[in-house]
Amino acid sequence: MTGGELRKRGLLIPFEGPEGSGKTTLIQRLRDHLAERGCEALTLREPGGTPIGERIRNILLDPASREMCAEAELLLMEASRAQLVREKIV
Repeated sequence: MTGGELRKRGLLIPFEGPEGSGKTTLIQRLRDHLAERGCEALTLREPGGTPIGERIRNILLDPASREMCAEAELLLMEASRAQLVREKIV
């Protein structure tokens, strides 16, 4: 795939890791590196990345939600992802 094809189609680069592992720092460095080469980068986060996703994120991170069962947490994460894909990726 050539550089022109990548710019036309885009490239999804996920960053995974636990809290405090340096994901944000790496993402910023990569975004700066790409910008220096004339490539536009869209940075998104999960959960979040859309207005609805951010509301879901607030629910998940709220200490009052600690008693949420694992299945409910999973479904909220997937709801946030579905909204992100529909609004930002597709």
